[in-house]
Amino acid sequence: MAHPAVRLGELAAHLGLEVEGDADVELRGVAALDRAGPGDLAFVRSPRFRKLLAETRAGAVIAPPGLDTGGRPTLRSLRPGLDFARAVRHVAPEPRREPGIHSTAWVAGDARIDPSAAIGPLCAVGAGCRVGPGSRLHAHVTLYEDVEIGRDCTVHAGCVLGAGTRLGDRVTLFPGVVLGGDGFGYVHDEQGRPAKFPQLGRVVVEDEVEIGANTTVDRGALGETRIGRRSVIDNLVQIGHNCRIGEGVIIVAQVGLAGSSVVERGAIVMAQAGVVDHVRIGERAFVGPQSGVRRDVADGERVMGSPARPDRSWHRASAALARLPDLLRRVRAIERRLGLRSAGGDPPDG
Repeated sequence: MAHPAVRLGELAAHLGLEVEGDADVELRGVAALDRAGPGDLAFVRSPRFRKLLAETRAGAVIAPPGLDTGGRPTLRSLRPGLDFARAVRHVAPEPRREPGIHSTAWVAGDARIDPSAAIGPLCAVGAGCRVGPGSRLHAHVTLYEDVEIGRDCTVHAGCVLGAGTRLGDRVTLFPGVVLGGDGFGYVHDEQGRPAKFPQLGRVVVEDEVEIGANTTVDRGALGETRIGRRSVIDNLVQIGHNCRIGEGVIIVAQVGLAGSSVVERGAIVMAQAGVVDHVRIGERAFVGPQSGVRRDVADGERVMGSPARPDRSWHRASAALARLPDLLRRVRAIERRLGLRSAGGDPPDG
């Protein structure tokens, strides 16, 4: 999509960066170094990418201080990736959202849709719902009754928001997200059969949260499941009922959090980790990929493995495991010399 031209000097002022070279160069798009053309802005993180930088056709780049950019117009940044992300919103903004309700959408008579909101094709908006200013529901979104969506939210195609779900402002839900389904809560009856425990709560998502495609967040059993402000949740994550996710948490793909677990502010949970119920992961803690978390993780602690253990201990154990075949060969050789093992490898009879 073509965008209006933006002068490099104008972009520098917007980002608070200094320009090296021609400040009047015009930018109409953004691209990776190896795909950029003369009208594109690109970025380079470090000297590791010198070869790509030397070969790029980009009209301008964002680069760290001291990195030779070959005389190309340059914005110097201590955080090139971050400033590039900010530049994208200025150089290549998202298309303007046309407000209104599509003719194929169904909206309950008592739902309140702000005039600046956009409701896409084949959406269903239930009784008592509220959709705030500038928010957009793409095609096939379903809102059960009493769902509230704040200002400037984007709900992509196929999302389902269960009864009572609350979204703050500037929340993004990617395709297929399900918020507010029943949690996996059962008790056993007199015959030992599973009997469903009531799931009567809701999901609350605070401001500026992003939730990736096909992620599910169960509603609270009797209270609420809460996702804290500015948290980022990847694709295919399962968050159980009554979980509490703090501010600025990062949860990577295929993580499973069992019911009533807590992830505190600034923590990172890497891909395919599993967390049992009622466990607390502390502030700025780190849970490594494929870890099995069965106990609380302290503030700032780093754990790896299954069962999860302090990462230094896990690295030592992994290094020892890699040496195990050689150690076994040495032990067998010693056993043979001592007559404790035959040449064929079996212990002697008797």
